[in-house]
Amino acid sequence: MAFQEKIEEHPFVDIFDEDEAEKHFMLSKPVCFVVFGKPGVGKTTLARHIAQEWKCIRVEALTILEEHIANETEAGVMLQSMLMSGQSIPDELVIKLMLEKLNSLEISHFGYIITEIPTLPQDAMTTLQQITLIKNLDLKPDIIINIKCPDYDLCQKVSGQRQHSTTGYIYSREQWDPEVIENRRKKKKEAHKEVRGEEEGEEEEEQEEEEAFIAEMQVVAEILQHLVQRPEDYLENIETIVKLYKDMILHALEEIMAEHNPQYFIELDGNKPPEDLFNTVIERLKYLNLRRAAVLTKLQSAEEELNDAMDNDELFRTLASYKLIAPRYRWRRSRWGRSCPVTLKEGNVYPGMADLSVSFLGKMYCLASEETLKAFLLNPRPYLLPPMPAPPFKVFVFGPPSSGKTTLCNLLAEHYKGKVVDYAKLVQPRFDKALDMLRKNTIAEATQEAINTVRDRLLAEAENKKQVQKSLKDKERELKMKEYNKSFGETRSSLDVEGLILESQRASTVEDNEEVKMKLDSDPTVKTDQDDEREPSEPPVIKISLQDSQELNLDFKKAAQEAPLENSIEEVTADHPEVLSVINDLLKITKDMNFEHPYEKYAEILEEVLEEVVKQTKNRFSGAPKSGGWIVDNCPVTKELWTTLVEKGITPDLVIYLSDTETNGKYLLNRLYLKNKAEIDAKIFERLLDELKKKKREEE
Repeated sequence: MAFQEKIEEHPFVDIFDEDEAEKHFMLSKPVCFVVFGKPGVGKTTLARHIAQEWKCIRVEALTILEEHIANETEAGVMLQSMLMSGQSIPDELVIKLMLEKLNSLEISHFGYIITEIPTLPQDAMTTLQQITLIKNLDLKPDIIINIKCPDYDLCQKVSGQRQHSTTGYIYSREQWDPEVIENRRKKKKEAHKEVRGEEEGEEEEEQEEEEAFIAEMQVVAEILQHLVQRPEDYLENIETIVKLYKDMILHALEEIMAEHNPQYFIELDGNKPPEDLFNTVIERLKYLNLRRAAVLTKLQSAEEELNDAMDNDELFRTLASYKLIAPRYRWRRSRWGRSCPVTLKEGNVYPGMADLSVSFLGKMYCLASEETLKAFLLNPRPYLLPPMPAPPFKVFVFGPPSSGKTTLCNLLAEHYKGKVVDYAKLVQPRFDKALDMLRKNTIAEATQEAINTVRDRLLAEAENKKQVQKSLKDKERELKMKEYNKSFGETRSSLDVEGLILESQRASTVEDNEEVKMKLDSDPTVKTDQDDEREPSEPPVIKISLQDSQELNLDFKKAAQEAPLENSIEEVTADHPEVLSVINDLLKITKDMNFEHPYEKYAEILEEVLEEVVKQTKNRFSGAPKSGGWIVDNCPVTKELWTTLVEKGITPDLVIYLSDTETNGKYLLNRLYLKNKAEIDAKIFERLLDELKKKKREEE
């Protein structure tokens, strides 16, 4: 049987799909590292070198705290106040900030490298809890690096460290101890002699080495006086810390290292220099088919200023030659063109600025503002993943009747999975309802105001009537008072005469009593007839008729007990004739009533409708822009409404206007005729009959 060779349709076409490759990278997980080892073995130094080479983020407590304080975040302000007051930062807060960093957008693009988890302090979390935390991270560690070192060698290494009191730089014993430097020089010299033997120029090389050694010793002599030993570097302290590490952490770490994939597990010898450890890790990573994070490059030239008014072609030609990564390898345009990918993801189409251009995966992107640039530099993946660049789908369609607006809107909404907003069905009814509510509220307010006005008028009339009655009563009361005062004066004059008589009698009685007293003093047995005749005298009782005063008091009591004016008038309601008259006049006015700014009300209602539509269509497809997904139909074409919409920020990305400019709109007129043929034919027939009748009458 003959073998039939398969013939390719396009044999010379490159099967490499750039879009698929970019999508695969965008969806891939960044490489994450965890470095284990005893305290002081060199984890931080190795992590710093790996982060610099692999472009990942080094997650350390000190770096995170300094970043928060420098950015003056809410946590940074709290940390600053705690440090200024002399307080120590609790471990719970440090772990919380580290977790926030591990779950940030920046980490999800660049990856991380951790060296400080698990920690020796167990106040906030135990060792098992910290290891569980590492296992449950959203981005689990891919590479585990374990630096092994014997206890004795580690203690000698750490105890030989010294810190510069000014710069804070830590020097190992090989860098500051003159004896160690001298021994290393001698060993190196002997090794060179064995390898080279007797060669020409040996004396010159020895002289150069001697000069280099002298220069090195001079540097050591200068820094030696500034070096101090930290308390944690004391031999007894490091021995205690190593013992705690072995008792509390090492066993749990051995379990997690045993469970990890051996292909992605790297063990290093802690006795080797940091450079050798770093080179070993990099060589190992080359064979693991891992890809480092893609770095973003800001395209900005100090020599040439970029103008935003530049044409797109000219701008991209200029940007394509900035900061080339290789000769003749120019940056290429992206499918976003000059549109900002960050704002497009949010649902707004804004042009990017020339000075805020960056390159990513060999392509150029223009950002609209400093905020969008910062967000894009942290993690560009959410803004570039398919289906982006997808239009937000914010469209207005205008056109004459029967021009196909509604059909076009439905087709576009179906294609872009949006929703049609019929202005006549969704906005106008709400406006009419709001206008009706305004009229009802106006009538209700006017009714209440009319009721208050009528009541106030009736109260005023009652008050005037009461004042008149009161004035009449006051005059009557004055007359009674005059009569009372006159009668009281006559009574008082008679009382004065009687009082004089009583006073004279009282004086004569006093004289008689004095004479009797004198006789009794001379002869106690003597009795007088006056003693027998004396009787207790009573003061004269004066009876005055107070009928008039009682009548006055009754008048005052009646005046105080009079009912309030509100109860003296009839109740005023909406059925009162005068109120009904006011309402009838108001109803005639409210028929033509409208809002003070009707177009602002239209725009406000349209904004509410569009917000509801955005909530309904936010998940219309995976990765859809946050806003958009609507197309407005049957919107009136008025300058005032459009100006108000622009002021409120309700601007579409696309405006479609359907028109028929050929043959004076014959196509649209024909469509209108066919749509309303029966009605139009009836009117034409009626008009022809009227013309015929008129013509006959004229002939007669």
